Amino acid sequence: MSGDNNELTRALGRIEGKLDMIVDSQAKQNVRLDAMDARLRHVEQQAAKAGAISGGIVAVGTALAVEMVKRALL
Repeated sequence: MSGDNNELTRALGRIEGKLDMIVDSQAKQNVRLDAMDARLRHVEQQAAKAGAISGGIVAVGTALAVEMVKRALL
């Protein structure tokens, strides 16, 4: 009986050790995901700014082109 208890105790110890490793690994993954999320958010914000600026430039360019065509035809 005592041998069985020792074996069960060792098995539980191994399981607990493995669970601790999994928890540590998950914590490290969470840190990495948070860092990636921050970088991605920055890239998305930069892309949105670039899109807004280029859209504005295209709109102004189109308006100028339309006005030039109107003047050329009149």
